[in-house]
Amino acid sequence: MQYNKLFLGLTLVPLLISTPALAGEFTLGLGAYTAKSEYKDLKNSSGAVPLIEYQGQGWSVSPGGISVDLLGGEEAPLKISAILESTGSEMDASDSTSFIGVNDRDASIDLGLQMSYAIGAGSVKGALTGDVSSTHKGYGLDVNYSHNIPLFGGHLQPAAGFEFKSANYTDYYYGVSSSETATGRAAYKASSAINPYLSYSYFYPINENLSLIHNTSITFLDSEIEDSPLVDRSNTWSSFVGVGYKF
Repeated sequence: MQYNKLFLGLTLVPLLISTPALAGEFTLGLGAYTAKSEYKDLKNSSGAVPLIEYQGQGWSVSPGGISVDLLGGEEAPLKISAILESTGSEMDASDSTSFIGVNDRDASIDLGLQMSYAIGAGSVKGALTGDVSSTHKGYGLDVNYSHNIPLFGGHLQPAAGFEFKSANYTDYYYGVSSSETATGRAAYKASSAINPYLSYSYFYPINENLSLIHNTSITFLDSEIEDSPLVDRSNTWSSFVGVGYKF
């Protein structure tokens, strides 16, 4: 299974973009991740990965994609941005004998809008994106609330939310076509799904340039996904820790 680099981008973006001192700066770093896939019989994915991000005035480029501000400045409570990102539960059929005869599932390139509204030390965010790479031809909605808490000289940011995935999305990643059926793997057509999730991020400035970054998240799968013959879990999780140096 190829690890989706989107998680790494999301580790950096909420923390680094929300730090005004990093505006217009380049960040390099190195981190390690581990993640558990929902797909049947796949082992944990883990490894080291470089971190690269540039945060400009009103735009950013990171492993997670590209974001361009459309409305609202640094001090504005309401912000709207255009986003281009990679999403999807990638799966290489050669990674498990359970998927002999199953087509690979590829990550998609999605374009959309993101809106955030600051409420005190917290923020409500919503993002609507659609596949522009013709991978699954579906769309998704992500809504969450996060809260910034000063802790041990750093910033802890717990969050709770849900993601809605359209039927085209879920059927591409978790459906089983007639040509993919086998003993113990019946045909399956998945409908739209809503997956709640919890996460937290921690950002700790070691010095003026060097920072520690940590993120952990867990997603609870809708029954439309959990009931798929390709899936043997009710949740997925991922965790990341790394250091970033800003120039």
